[in-house]
Amino acid sequence: MDTFYQTVTTFCFTLIGLWWGVVQFRHDEWMNDPNHRRMAYAIHLSFLIPGVMSLGSLVSQDARIIWQLVFVIAGAVGGLGMFLIMLTIKSPVARGWLFAWGKWIVLLLYAFVVIIALAPDLTKPLNLKPLQVEGLLLSILVFLGVSFAWEFTAMPKVKKE
Repeated sequence: MDTFYQTVTTFCFTLIGLWWGVVQFRHDEWMNDPNHRRMAYAIHLSFLIPGVMSLGSLVSQDARIIWQLVFVIAGAVGGLGMFLIMLTIKSPVARGWLFAWGKWIVLLLYAFVVIIALAPDLTKPLNLKPLQVEGLLLSILVFLGVSFAWEFTAMPKVKKE
């Protein structure tokens, strides 16, 4: 599992750097509109939080309590962050099905991350270790983050009147 989490950590932090570059290309457009700014930040969080969780799993080694604590805190922050962003975006910044349903899927995935971290024995019927299940959840979160980034970036530029 260490190799998996090393890869996810590297991938997520690389994506953050690339995302900052993308944001710079559309900085004036996105930062001057609160909805676009919040969406850009939500995408940033979709790379940062899985990266931090992956890093936490590497630091913990065999200390189960450390990865559990990191996953509970990061999962709660991720879920709360997504929920608050959903509440504060006043108009849709993109109209695709991914934005319509993806935000709810992300909230559900973060809830599962927290639940598995708090009750790792729930993974026994699946015949998987808790960090394997968490890894699957993180993989889906990162996939959704990349998909959000693509859909948001591929939107036509806002026309200035």
